[in-house]
Amino acid sequence: MLALYGGAALAADADPAKDAVDPYEWIGQKTLFFKAAGKDNELNEKEFAADKTAGKGFVRSFEKWSTMLAFDKDGKKQIDWLEADAYRRDLRKRVLTAHDTNKDGKLSGDERTAANKALLAGKFAAAPRRTSNRDSSRGSYWDRPEMIKQHDKNKDGKLSDAEKETARNAMRAGYELRRYDANKDGKLDKKETAERDKGRAERAKRDAEREKLRKEIYEKFDKNKNGQFDEDERAAVGEFFRNRRYDTNRDGKLDKKETAARDKASAERAKRRAEEVKRFDKDGDGKLNEEEEKAHRDSHRGDRGRGGRGRGGGEQGGGR
Repeated sequence: MLALYGGAALAADADPAKDAVDPYEWIGQKTLFFKAAGKDNELNEKEFAADKTAGKGFVRSFEKWSTMLAFDKDGKKQIDWLEADAYRRDLRKRVLTAHDTNKDGKLSGDERTAANKALLAGKFAAAPRRTSNRDSSRGSYWDRPEMIKQHDKNKDGKLSDAEKETARNAMRAGYELRRYDANKDGKLDKKETAERDKGRAERAKRDAEREKLRKEIYEKFDKNKNGQFDEDERAAVGEFFRNRRYDTNRDGKLDKKETAARDKASAERAKRRAEEVKRFDKDGDGKLNEEEEKAHRDSHRGDRGRGGRGRGGGEQGGGR
């Protein structure tokens, strides 16, 4: 069997998909992750390389740091468990899409042989391309000719990670100049620089608060600690954010006044929903079937497209 994958590489990793991709044994992988990540529980590039070299740990022989780093949400150049889990689940999805030919949700026989061969050949070593909505028709934002012309310093026809970071810094500086250059002299004086630094600090604070809240949410509601929410857990998270909207003093609980405001809003939502059901319930059974629900959703989209919020839109996004 080793000959199928090309010798020595597979000898050290006879079934690279096992546990990391299919089946994805997240509990065992989580244990290995924290062992590799050290005291701060976050994996950095040095720890990634050491774990990969040691073998039989979290990092597999086919994995690259740049690929995993694409899932670094907070930009700290480190990977926490939730980010690592998201990376592995994304990898599993890509491998199954490419090699699960009978679509049974697992790799077996020739499927597994082909998937392992592809993993060891590095065909899944690149992170999936993430394009912005404004540029989806033209491919990656960083592949735009004007971006390459401006920032491709080594003239190899593409932007390296370092060149992208330089470009980001340049764009950030340009944005800050436009925003804070009050006298429009093309530079920031002492007062303008102070305003810029204040803005940076406020954004950093908001980012830290969002990340703290995200981790608290997972810690509190992800009961089975698998890095994602099942239906009941999602419902609990939704209830948390609905309550949080009315917790005006942010003490973690609703007092009498806050509870009254929440209950009033809930009653208004229920009333609007009843009106919606009455409006779209063509068969008169008191509820919306699939076809009626689709007509209901399409109506909302039409309202938003005309600049309106749609019926009941005022309660959308209450978790923000």
